[in-house]
Amino acid sequence: MKEHLLVTLADRNFLDQAKQLFSSVYWNAGWKGDYMLLAHEDVPEEGLRWFREKGILVYRCEALSGWECAGAWGHPSAVLDKFYIFTPYFKQWKHVVYLDGDIIVRASLDRLLNVKGFAAPNAHATPLRKEFVKCTRENRSLFRELKREYPLKGIAFNSGIMAINTDIIENDTFEKITALYRRFGSLNKYGEEGTLNLFFYKKWELLSFLFNIYPFFAHKIYGVPYEKIDGIALHFVRGSIIKPWLEASLFYKEWKRNLEKAEEIDLSKIPEGREMWPPEAEDKDYLLSLPARKFIGFYRRAFHAIDWMIGQIGILVKKLSPALYERIRIKK
Repeated sequence: MKEHLLVTLADRNFLDQAKQLFSSVYWNAGWKGDYMLLAHEDVPEEGLRWFREKGILVYRCEALSGWECAGAWGHPSAVLDKFYIFTPYFKQWKHVVYLDGDIIVRASLDRLLNVKGFAAPNAHATPLRKEFVKCTRENRSLFRELKREYPLKGIAFNSGIMAINTDIIENDTFEKITALYRRFGSLNKYGEEGTLNLFFYKKWELLSFLFNIYPFFAHKIYGVPYEKIDGIALHFVRGSIIKPWLEASLFYKEWKRNLEKAEEIDLSKIPEGREMWPPEAEDKDYLLSLPARKFIGFYRRAFHAIDWMIGQIGILVKKLSPALYERIRIKK
């Protein structure tokens, strides 16, 4: 047993995705710790043979009772298996790094081993309140109860990438997390993510966005051409882009190549990981291309223009109706 552990999860339909993930971690990150698959209860033993033969640890996960899917977007219940990472069993390792199976790793993950508590990247500025839905009358009542206990201020983290110093795991951590899911899980939009955000509310460290590059957003929002998108981990989140294991994806060849190279994994011989950028570097200077800089500059100028226009309107309102101006102006 080694000091650190890299984990992903899979049900019976996601085994190739787990193999690709382990392969990209092995070849590109040069991960020197242990590797583990959280195997959902529907995975047959035959499907686990490959992982065992490669020396990848297997942790069997019993489906959490009564949860056939997770979240308003209908995630498979297997995503709730992440909760098992917070059982005392995992204190055998100093650090646990969890990665979703829809990730391609391109560089070293060693910087994640500096985490002193619980860390995750933000969900690309998604407000925490957007992690939850209130569709029915019953849900609205439950949502009000949730807000009384958790103000839901700030941004959410993405639970597809988590770095955990196992000192934070206590004997009842798993029970507390599952109890929280039983209370408010019906409000979750994205599987287990809302519950983990509640449990670690204001108790998490922010990871660099380089560990959670969404190719779709990098292209559509920042203007980076798909072929120039890079990062430590590319995350193909649901609903944002064609998944990389589909032939229509622009990243299919890379994903397929990683899957094929999984057959060559030999955990007795770990290759050197790729160090893309020095830790002290400014992340943005390495991701943003010239088109992205122009794009961001345009929007900054636009927002300045809007501020100026609002200011001019305010001056006019103040002249025409001082009483109305006092009612609508923002008071500091």
